[in-house]
Formats: sequence, C-alpha cells, structure tokens
Amino acid sequence: MKRKTKAWYRDTSHSRPHLFRIFRFYLLLFFTSFLSFQALAGYSQKFTFNFEKIQVQKILEKIEKQSQYYFVYNHQRVDVSRIASLKIKEESIENILNKLFKNTDVRYSIVDRQIILFKKEDRDSNKNADFLSMHKTDSTKQYNDTTKQKTPAILKGKVLDETKLPLPGVNIIFKGTQRGTITDVEGNFSIKRPAGGKVIVVSMISYKTQEIEIGNQTDITIELQPDVKSLDEVVVTGYQTVDKRTFTGSVSKINVDLISQGGSGDVGKMLLGAVAGVTVENTSGTFGTKSKIRIRGNSSISGNQEPLWVIDGVVLDDPINVNPNQLYSGDANTLLSSAISGVNPDDIEDIQILKDASATAMYGTQAVNGVIVVTTKKGKVGRTSINYRNNFTINLKPSISDFNVMNSKERMEFSEEMFQKNLMNFTDLNRSYGAFGLLLSRLSNKEITWDQYEESIQRAKTYNTDWFDVLFRNSLVQEHSISVSSGTEKQQYYMSASYYHDDGQVKNQHTDRFTASMKGTFNINRIFSVTASLYGSIRDQRIFGTQSATESNGIVSRAFDINPYNYAMNTSRAMRPYNDNGEYEYYLSRYAPFNILEELDNNFIDLKAREIKFQVDLNLKITPTLTYWGLASGRMTNSYSEHIATEESNIAKAYRAADQRIRDYNDLLYNDPDDDNQYPVTVLPRGGIAETDMVMGEFYTVRNSLNWKKVYPLHSFDIMGGTEIRAKTYRTDYYKGWGFEYLKGMTASPMYTAIKRDQLTSSSPYYYKGKTVSREVSFFANLAYSLNSKYNFTFSIRSDGSNRLGKSEKFRFLPIWVIGGSWNIDREKFLQKTEWLDYLKLRGSYGLRGNISNLGSPEMKAYYYTTARFEPEANETYIYISSPDNPKLQWEKEKMYNIALEFGLFERINLTLEYYNRRNYDLIGYVAASQVSGFTHRTINCASMRNQGFEITLNTHNIKLKDFDWNTVFTFGYNKNTVLDLVYSTNVAILSADRGGAQKGKPISGLYAFRYAGLTNDGIPLFYNEKNEKTNVISTYDQNISMLQYEGSREPLGSGGFTNTIRYKGLNLSVLFTYSFGNKIRLNPLISNYYNDVSALSGDLVNRWTTPGDEYHTNIPRIFEQETRDRLTASNADPVLFYNRSNLRTADGSFIRLKSITLSYYLPDQWMKTLGIASAQLKAQAQNVALWADKKLKGQDPEALITGIGIPSPKTVSLGLSVDF
Repeated sequence: MKRKTKAWYRDTSHSRPHLFRIFRFYLLLFFTSFLSFQALAGYSQKFTFNFEKIQVQKILEKIEKQSQYYFVYNHQRVDVSRIASLKIKEESIENILNKLFKNTDVRYSIVDRQIILFKKEDRDSNKNADFLSMHKTDSTKQYNDTTKQKTPAILKGKVLDETKLPLPGVNIIFKGTQRGTITDVEGNFSIKRPAGGKVIVVSMISYKTQEIEIGNQTDITIELQPDVKSLDEVVVTGYQTVDKRTFTGSVSKINVDLISQGGSGDVGKMLLGAVAGVTVENTSGTFGTKSKIRIRGNSSISGNQEPLWVIDGVVLDDPINVNPNQLYSGDANTLLSSAISGVNPDDIEDIQILKDASATAMYGTQAVNGVIVVTTKKGKVGRTSINYRNNFTINLKPSISDFNVMNSKERMEFSEEMFQKNLMNFTDLNRSYGAFGLLLSRLSNKEITWDQYEESIQRAKTYNTDWFDVLFRNSLVQEHSISVSSGTEKQQYYMSASYYHDDGQVKNQHTDRFTASMKGTFNINRIFSVTASLYGSIRDQRIFGTQSATESNGIVSRAFDINPYNYAMNTSRAMRPYNDNGEYEYYLSRYAPFNILEELDNNFIDLKAREIKFQVDLNLKITPTLTYWGLASGRMTNSYSEHIATEESNIAKAYRAADQRIRDYNDLLYNDPDDDNQYPVTVLPRGGIAETDMVMGEFYTVRNSLNWKKVYPLHSFDIMGGTEIRAKTYRTDYYKGWGFEYLKGMTASPMYTAIKRDQLTSSSPYYYKGKTVSREVSFFANLAYSLNSKYNFTFSIRSDGSNRLGKSEKFRFLPIWVIGGSWNIDREKFLQKTEWLDYLKLRGSYGLRGNISNLGSPEMKAYYYTTARFEPEANETYIYISSPDNPKLQWEKEKMYNIALEFGLFERINLTLEYYNRRNYDLIGYVAASQVSGFTHRTINCASMRNQGFEITLNTHNIKLKDFDWNTVFTFGYNKNTVLDLVYSTNVAILSADRGGAQKGKPISGLYAFRYAGLTNDGIPLFYNEKNEKTNVISTYDQNISMLQYEGSREPLGSGGFTNTIRYKGLNLSVLFTYSFGNKIRLNPLISNYYNDVSALSGDLVNRWTTPGDEYHTNIPRIFEQETRDRLTASNADPVLFYNRSNLRTADGSFIRLKSITLSYYLPDQWMKTLGIASAQLKAQAQNVALWADKKLKGQDPEALITGIGIPSPKTVSLGLSVDF
C-alpha cells in the first residue's frame, strides 16, 4: 500500500485561520492606502463647494476636513469671524484663498500641508515670529516674502539630530530679543539678524538647549544632542504613560541602539548586562531558542518563571504551550516557544523593564515575574523619511583546541588497552564502534590482513580529526530592514519590512525570517484618534534532527542524539569523515552504519512559524480631564514541526538491524507478545520515519479604560480604571508515520507492528488532537496623587479571574493590590539653591501579586481516549483520569516590598540604589499521595520561598566636550533565593541531578554533590555516607540526602554589565563587559561504566589510576571491569554516577565576558549631500570576544546548555550600514 504525503499530515497552507491570505490582504490594503497617502502629498487636490453668508472660520474648517491642509493664524491679527460667500468648482487651494481674502489685508503662505495666514503689515515685524514661536508644529516653516525689500543681514542654517537627520520644529531665537523662527520639515531656517544679534538660542523638547555665538556667520549647521534626562522623564507601562518624577515603581529604560547585536535577530538575547536585577543566560545560540531571563529571582517551583512580554500594550503569549521545565531542555519544540522570535528589533522604539509590584500592578497575576514593555515605532509628522539598514555577520566556527580531549594516539592506545583487558569485547562492538572497532571488524571478517590491520592502527593514531572543522563552518548571517515614516498633523504612517537569513553553522541547517509591519494613526478631530497596526512574520528553519529528552531517576538521556557540537566535542579524533577514496567512512551506531555527515543530510527537522497580529487603539477625549482608551487585539500563530528520518538515516537502519547476531539485543525490534517462539522482527522493512506536530494559537485581548487627570496649582490627580478580557486557544495536531520513503517522493509503506510496538513500549499514540482554552477577565484601577510634584502616592488594585482555577468562587478570583510613594527631596526649599544636585528621590512600594501554575487543576482531569490501533474497527474508547479533584488548590501568591534612592550630581553622575524583598507562598508542587486514592502523587499548595536583593545602576558622563564624549554605565544586581517551606520527597540521584534541586533553607535550584573520600587501593572511588563513613555502596534510591554536600546555587546570585562609550566627532566606540557570579555548575562527565571506541575521552583520563599506589597521586578512578560493575550494580550502587556528580566535578560558574566591541562612524555630511542622502552610518561589531572563567571548565561554556538543539553562541564579527533618505 502506498500513500502520498497528503494522506498523513495536515496541509498547513489551508489551515484556519488562513494566515497567509490574511497577511497578503492586509499588505495589499496597506500599500494601497500608503500610495494613496503619497498621492495626496502632491497637493493637486481640487475643491468644489458653495457657501452663502458664512463665517470665514467655517470655510477654513471645511477645507481642513476635505483635505490634508491645515491653517495656522493669530486670532487677534486675522479676522476669521467676518461673513463671506464663496462659490467654487474644481479650483485649486491658491484660487480659493485669493478669492476668499480679496480686498482684505490678509496674506497667506503655503508650506508643505500648512497654510499660514497673516496681516500684510506683519511681514516685516516681529509679531509674526512671536506668533510662530507660540504655535510651532513639526512641519511649520517660516514663510518668506516674495517681494524684494531692504532688510538686515539674513542668518540661514540647518538643524540636525544626533544621527545627522534634519530636525523640524526647532526654535531659533536671538538671545535677548523676541525675534525668532522655527525650522521647516527639512530642518532649514532663515531669520533676519537684529542689530547686535550675536548669539542664538536653539531649543527643542527632548534635546539639549544650545546657545551658539554666530559672530558674522551667515550660514550655520547645528547638531542637537538628545537630552537623556528629558527622554527618561516618561515611563510607559503599557496601560499608562506616567511622568517619571511622580512614578513610584521600579523601572529601567534601555537604549535600544546600545544593545543591538548583529546576527542575533532576537531582542531577548540583547538584554544581557543591560539592566540591574535582570539575569540573562543565553543558553543556546540556535535561532529561536529562548534566553533564560529572570527578573529579581524565581517566583515558583513548578510554574512559569519567565517575564511577561508586552508590545504596544498587549501581552504577547508564547505561540506554543511548553511546560516550564521543558523550556531549556533542548527539545526541538522549544525553538517555536519564543513569543518575540518574530519581532524585528529595528521596529522597536523603546524598551522598559518593570520590576516591582508597583510598576507591574496593572498586569495582575501575569506579571509576578516582571514585565518587559516594548513600544514599537510609529509615523512622525513631517516629510517622508526612509531608513535602510543591513548587517552582515560571520559566525566563527569553534575549534577542538579549546577542549581537553585525547588526541588520536592516546585514544587508540586506550582502546587497545580496553580490548586486551576484555573491557571492550565483540558484543560491545556489535552495537557501536569507532576507528578501532572498524579495523577489528574488518580483520575478523578477513577483509584485511594482520599487517594491514597493524598499519591502519598506526595511521589512525595520526588522524587527529578536528570534528569542529568538519561539521562547522564560518557561516554568514544577513539582515536587511527598510522602514518608511511620514505624516501630517491629521495622520501618520509607519511601515517596515525585514529579512533575516542565516546560512547555519552546521551542514544542512539554515534559517529564513520575513517580517512586515504597518501602523497608522488617524486624528479624526481634536478629541478622537484611532491607531491601527498590523504585524506579520514568516519563519522557515531547518535544524539537525533530535528527539525529546527522557529522564529517569535524575538521569537525562536522548536517543539518536546527533547534536553537532556534542558530537564534535565528544567523538574520537581517531575517527575520520572520509575514507581513502574520498567516500564516507562508516562506523557503527545502534547496530547500524553511521556517518555524521550523511546523518545530518538524512535526519533533520523543518520548522515553520507563521504569525499575524492586528490591533486597534481608540482614544477619545471626553472632556479636557477625562479620556477613554479602548484597545482590541487579535493574534494568530501557526507553528509547524516536521521531523524527517529518511530511509538512509541511521535511525531507520537501526530499526532494520535484525540479522541473526544482534536481533536478540536490538530493542528497536518487535517481539510479538502473543508468540513466544517468534524471533524479533523489524517494524521498518523499508522507508523512514516522519513526525509532524502543528500547534495553532489564537489570542484575543479587549480592554476598556477611563483616565481622569486634573492638575491644580499644588495638587494633581490621575485616576484610571477599566476592564480587560483575554482569551487564548491552542489547537494541536500530532502524527507519527512509519515507512515513508522520503527519497522517493514520500510514498508510504507502513506496518501495523510499528504502531503496536510503540504502544507496548511507551504507550504513546501515533496521532492525537488536542485543544486547550484559557480565559481571563480582569477589573483594575489606579489612583495617583501628587502634592506639588514633591510628595507622590499611588494605589493600584486589580482582580483577575481565570477558568484555570475551576468553579470555586473563593479561589477563582484573586484581588491583588499595591501601594507606593515617592518623595522628590530636591524640590524641598533647603535644596533649591544646591547647584551640584540635579535631583534626589526616595521611593518605595508594597503589594500583593499572584501567579497561576500550569502544573495542576482544582478539578478532576479526565481524558476521553480512543485506542490508536492500525485497524479502525479494532479501536476502543476509554476514560483516563490523570488527576483527582483538588478543590483547595488556589493561586500562588507573593508579597513584595521595594525601596530605592535615586540622585543625580553635577549633571554628570546618575545613581540608583534599590533593595527588594519578595516572599512567595502557596506555591504549587507534587507531593506523594496515599496509594488508596489510586494516585501516586497529587498537586497541592505546598511551598514558600523568599527572594531578596539589591541593585545598583550608575551612569557617569566622564568627559563632556564639543567633539568628545565619554560615558560609562555600570549595572549590578544581587539576588538571594531561599526555600522557606517545602513538602517534597526525593532521593540522592534526583537531588544531585545537573539541573539542581530544591531543599528547605537553600535555593530553589541548589546544586548537590556526593562527597568524594578518595580511592581504594584498587582504584575504586569512595564517598562519605550520612554517617561520614567511607563507602562506595550507596543506593541511587537512598532518600537520606544528608550524605550530599550543598555546593551552591545553580543559578547566578549576581550579574551585571559595564559599558564604556566614547564619541569623537562622528566616530563612536562602545565596549560592553558582562559578568555573572555566585553559581556552581557541573563539569562534563569524566568516567563511564562502559567504554566504546567512539567517544572522545577527556585528556584527564591519561592520569587515571592504573596500579596500586596511584591512589596517593590521582583522584581519577580506574576503568571498571565487568565483575566489579556487576557487584556494584547488584547493590543498586553506581559509583560512576556518584563520581561524576561529586564535589570533584563541580566548578565555579562565575565569569567575565567581553561581550561586544562596537565601532560606528557617521559619514561626512558633504559626501552625503552630493548623493541625496540625509545621513549614513557604518558600524562594525565583534561579539563574544573573550571569556574569563574557572580553569576547571577547560572549554566548557558556563552559560550554554549543550543538549538537543542547543549549541553555544559563537564568536562573531559583523559589518553594517544604516542610511536615511
């Protein structure tokens, strides 16, 4: 029987909700509207209307409504209340104005979309300049009288921002006079010089004011620098925009330009070292993997500990629902779990991290782990501007010289010794072998003579293969991004598109990502505005094949693991990829031929991620003090994974390995439970294996809020309240197919025995469909009061209800609240004349937050199943109860207080000192249950813990000259986590696992180790038991954990960054160091119970115990023979496991990393003008330049988790260009 592909997996191109069609439709719609908008900019509009005896003001308003023009005039100078009649048919704006103001003293000037009305006698006076200063807009331009007139000298000039782009709307005024003007949309200005005018004052909001002596100059170019203090005066929470002077919460703002990293494509990976109290571990360099981000420690022992990502006020949920314990497992589905992997970093305007209860209060139970608020770019009033950015990054391949492994000679001699001592026999070699086993097999099969065997052994000792050089390459990453911004006072547009391509460091691996976004703001009238945005991303990625990890008694394993980094680091250098004829050299793995290069071609995973998000914001100013804000957002994702192991893969061949010698040993074969006399048979006589997994996500948010703001001379009030409804749905389709011949067009030849074998060995179905729906409703309110902007108080409350906590009225809703206060001490009278003090602020907060763990439910969970048998008529239905009812299960909770001191000195030093204390209680976990209940474990609120720490953020402006600046930013965060209460049973094997474990009085992820007590006189390791007795007979199931030694926290206690930025004219140099300290990590295993000749053994094994007396000179055990292994196994002891998890194999995880060196240069303006370019910047960057860490690591990365799809972040060099038109 043969079937085509469509018969076994779902065609995602037709999957609801038709993501691609929707995306294409909105793209077309946007481009059409954008082109229409550009057409309007041509100002060729004709008007037709008939007015009879109506005020001139009404006529002007009618023109504004029908066009993109708007009028600027001084009511005291221009009479718009007079009555006029006007009949117009298909006439231009100029003709209309000429008729309207005929026989009057009113003149006009049309600049861009602005029409300035003025009296004839004002053209030579300062009155018009004064008026323009009062009514400046981004597109205002000084009009020039077209008639010749005798005037004083004219000063002309241009004002640019820090990126060399023109700045519209900048105030230019001669000091000591009222004569002034503002720049036009091109940043140009022209102003008459008054008598004695030698100094101009140049000012604009968010930029530093400059006083410039002009002397006798007639033409000048001015460059304004951002006022960092001014830019930081606003806090964006996603619900409100708040004046930072009155804000009582803890928030950190990130300069997006400073953290940008070439080749990353993921903003989450860029946060390392940027903010005090935020720990970022880039556990993998594979695109799509989540960075491990912790804001002020952990909040749960079983639930989600990731911060909440918010983009433009909307929570961004993960596209697939992954168990928190699986996030950093290296499983392939974690590549699709990042909510922000589809976000283009070039679209980001601003990032603010909310850390304490006061700052995160409005997000309720979602925000217990902190909130990262991202604001995307939007259109700006002024001329159309186009920005193009590119970046080309080279990922440098690693080298075996970074690791301490045996060379070929040492490895072959080790194999020879093992074989001579009968520690590696033909039975072992029948399963897997490398260089030594291959030659021995050829000799045994008489394919070569003894002399050829000896000669080949000697040759193999010289190979010294660098598997990193074989498997990795210096790969190229390309990033291209283009954006367009334009707008008038009535409407603003922003659109962007980006393309990311990664060739892949490894053979048959690549990534392509496309993103597009568009945002339009429409000011319908003076009180009502609408902002609509649409965003979409498409990602196609291929990675090497990997299977999900399994864990047993604290030991994690992964079948058919071909992680290239692991393979290169752990494979014998005596093996080689090609034979003497240039063909693949085949070794043996799982009883089947194996070559890693061939396997990468035939064992791979294709990932497809599709996402589209739309959002509408409504803003209605009901009264001058009362504003309504409505928000509606929908987001749809489609995450598809297809794991292909072709008929030529080692996996498929291993399932077919069934010859007489090995069929009783190969556990991949099928044993018929109904026929004891039948030999094991293959379940895959032809073809390969295909697994597909598709998750469709739908996320909706509707929010309504009212905001009342009132400012009095001494008092100000800001009251906000509203409701929010959120819903998310995950639909899952999974299928595992057997017998697919990929190389023959995916024809299928399945056998029912494959399905039956899976059910017998793992009880896993070969297909399933699932649906998970979560709904939440929230009510929230916030009250802020300020007395003279000096004493500030806030109170926030929110009540969240969720269907995930069952029907209980008592526990279904959780009210959370927070109170905060701040004191702007610098505003006190006794400090008013203190010139060296810029600001001084004391703030604090206290509140209650909550969290939902996905570990359990208060209601009984029962699943309706149908048996997945090959013959449909043989299927049966049944109900499986996975967990009993638990009506007392409730929200996890947290009480947190925070206190901070902020001050600035001499306009050069800014320092923030902060202390916090978080107490989490009613934490949910598994505990042993009475066997009478029919369950071994149940979920209850069983634990509590505390996080306390302090943070330091220091910004200094060390040197501040006209052409030279030197700034320094230092961040430091320290967090101590302690488990206060815990109901939990474990054993020594589970608690000593590499990931760490929880114990009362210690951190939630403490690292525990067996206490090494030396070697016996026959080279067997000894350990101290709970009685401090030396022994090597310890059961892995022993629950007396007092024998273990606490080594330290698995997670860092502290981290931070140190950045120096130096500017000389148009040249900028930035150097970032990151650091982490206070954690312990487990070294890679050194010894093994069983040795084959495939593994690359540590060079330390050369110093192992070999003869009596060596125990006085080495701590590395001997190689165990079969008899010793059998004796230890009989007592459930595993000294090899204990040794690899002993205090000898623990290292300090602290490190300092030279994270990046960035050099940028703005090309000279005179060059750009000749090319019609506003500005251009070249940028070169090197990342992961150097690492200083514990010498015991010997090449092991202290951050990376090298398992499954995980590989460390590489060293990179990049070159980029940014051009503005």
